[in-house]
Amino acid sequence: MIGVLAKFDELPIAEEFFQLFKTPWEHFVPGKTYDVVLSTGDLPADLECRLAVVYSSGQSSWNLDPARPFRRRLRNCIVEFAEQKLPIYGDIATHPSSEGRIATAIGDSESVGIELTRDGRKAVRIGYDLFAEVTFLLTRGQPPENAQFAALDSHIDILRRIIVSSGVPVVEIPPVPPGMQFISCLTHDIDFLSLRHHRFDRAMLGFIYRATLGTLLDWFGGRCSLKKLAKNSAAVLKLPLVHLGLARDFWTQFENYMKVEQGRPSTFFVIPFKNRRGTAPEWSDSTHRGVRYDVEDIKQWIPGLIQHGCEVAVHGIDAWTDSAKGREELARVASLTGENRAGLRMHWLYFSEKSPHLIDAAGFDYDSTCGFNDAVGFRAGTSQVFQPLATSRLLELPLHVQDTAMFFPDRMHLKEAEAWELFLGVERRCRQHGGVITVLWHDRSLVPERLWQDFYVAVLEHLSQGPTWFGTARDVVDWFRKRRAIRFVETRQNANVVEVSLEDVPSETHPGFCLRVSTAIHEGGIEHQHTPLQGRAEFAIELPRLPGLAAVPTILI
Repeated sequence: MIGVLAKFDELPIAEEFFQLFKTPWEHFVPGKTYDVVLSTGDLPADLECRLAVVYSSGQSSWNLDPARPFRRRLRNCIVEFAEQKLPIYGDIATHPSSEGRIATAIGDSESVGIELTRDGRKAVRIGYDLFAEVTFLLTRGQPPENAQFAALDSHIDILRRIIVSSGVPVVEIPPVPPGMQFISCLTHDIDFLSLRHHRFDRAMLGFIYRATLGTLLDWFGGRCSLKKLAKNSAAVLKLPLVHLGLARDFWTQFENYMKVEQGRPSTFFVIPFKNRRGTAPEWSDSTHRGVRYDVEDIKQWIPGLIQHGCEVAVHGIDAWTDSAKGREELARVASLTGENRAGLRMHWLYFSEKSPHLIDAAGFDYDSTCGFNDAVGFRAGTSQVFQPLATSRLLELPLHVQDTAMFFPDRMHLKEAEAWELFLGVERRCRQHGGVITVLWHDRSLVPERLWQDFYVAVLEHLSQGPTWFGTARDVVDWFRKRRAIRFVETRQNANVVEVSLEDVPSETHPGFCLRVSTAIHEGGIEHQHTPLQGRAEFAIELPRLPGLAAVPTILI
């Protein structure tokens, strides 16, 4: 078991960290013997443990070398552990010694992490505060330039590797169902619904410009094909027929999405009230944020979406800043879906540090606003569903890949080959760490003037090679909620067998959960053993017997 010594104000974030790194732990009890003690400050002089890990950028009375403490400080650096890089946003203390070095700041010669053996016990000193970093990631989030770093997931992986390399097996419930490498969540923000709602307004004039001159410029710049140029030109010529009712309104895409996704369930976030632009944050102008439809205009499609296994959720207007208005938005959508709970994603991704509390108070089941409008990747540094601080029930489903972020001229404006490489980078990290990759493809993105259907189909086909589980946003959040509820009661190692007792294991859940036991193998590698829970609460798992490795002493938890 891990005994955790953290500052008082870091205790809530420590609890959330160990919901993400789902392994046995407890707040440190003086006089108790632990396998691992993790601290963000001092450690008791009479500490009894096999491994001590100190994360701190400050001075500590428990330094690895009292004569040469960690002193010099850096800030906002990229730190490298072996071949793994991650950004650190707070202070970093460094050490001049290279002996036992396990981490350095890129571009700096001194050590950020050192390991050695002291008084027969392995010790690791890392020059930043782990829980301060996790707090930053889950509250403020990463800047767009660091979006490709799954920083929080890397913190978990690094700590796991430190523990396993000391000879202590790590028992955990990984953030992925048995037999899967990651979870896929497809989502759609419905911002426009119908061409016939727009005549000579900003949306229609923008469409005409992008379908003609904008597409021509993209063709010259190598961002689209001659075929797309012809399709967009034809769509502009067809506009009068659409408005006269003589041609199909190609902005209405519910049926096409269900056809393209071929049974893969997805979540549609719909606007509750038309012509409401809502309250804008100080940094934004919401003059054009109001939309020309509300959920009443799509009620004829809702039964078909639900029948196909899809979800209808709230594309919020003011829920991010007003819980009373959030309740109104939730009730408006719930009255047509018949659901007694609903998820939320804010229109234009409006959000503030107070939003989680307000959204939680409004009664939403989950939020999926944590993402970038101008980048692709991990705003919170994780592919896992997490619980924001100061909320009682709300969970956050992070958003990772957004079509308009990649392709819009005033955002990243990528060529398809560049966008594909970014998508693959995110998918690789989700494959490495588990968790969920959440994809947003807007209502208009399959048709002129965007014509991003081929790219989306390629995304679907690549994700399907996973292996992966496709779930709606609500299904994915429910799976993580059940994982969070599982408790480790006791973990014991007798000789080469690890015995595990659990509580609150779901009896019938599809997909299910598994236990993962990670052990060290030769040359610094790690072997993972997976055992499906299948509703069971008692397990005895035999560890691999590898030549050249010492036996691991008994663990009492």
